[in-house]
Amino acid sequence: IKGRGDAALLYGITQYERQGQTLKSVLNADTGKRDGQGWRVENARRFDIAAGTVTPLGSLRIADGVRPDQFTLSSVNADSLSFSELKEAIDDLRLAGRPTAALEGSLWHKLSGPLSSILMPLLGAVAAFGIARSGKLFVRAVIGMGLGFAYFVADNFAIAMGNLGAYPPFLAAWAPFLLFAMIGEAVLLRTEE
Repeated sequence: IKGRGDAALLYGITQYERQGQTLKSVLNADTGKRDGQGWRVENARRFDIAAGTVTPLGSLRIADGVRPDQFTLSSVNADSLSFSELKEAIDDLRLAGRPTAALEGSLWHKLSGPLSSILMPLLGAVAAFGIARSGKLFVRAVIGMGLGFAYFVADNFAIAMGNLGAYPPFLAAWAPFLLFAMIGEAVLLRTEE
């Protein structure tokens, strides 16, 4: 779908036509636009399941009473959208009265996630600093790797809790980064000799 409101345009339309619990036919169309309370689709084709035939229908009106906002956000894949596209999708969902907490967490994680590349050297710095001949280099390296692993576990846990609604979206995205940045800084200052 592209556009908003009555100016929305549909592309690659598929409508499943059922009778009770049985799929009877599948309607496919290339494009569609708003037509009164329904949608006018172009180059429509109906595949009849029982006969196994495709019937060209041309231009056809379908989906009476279906609003544009009901199409728009039936499924939003946060990973496949840019920051601005995801923000726009969240705004549309919010206007439609749908839950947005999980997507908001993903939106904030688009900013906090890449910062892990800055955080990892800080967490690994525990292995780099300290007296080289103290004999504890292996232990320091294991601690650094453990901190890095713990960060990703905490990050995934926080995102999962945000998706469930247990954490607010902003906290779910930023808390692990900020917590481990403070831990890394504290370890760095403590091991500095």
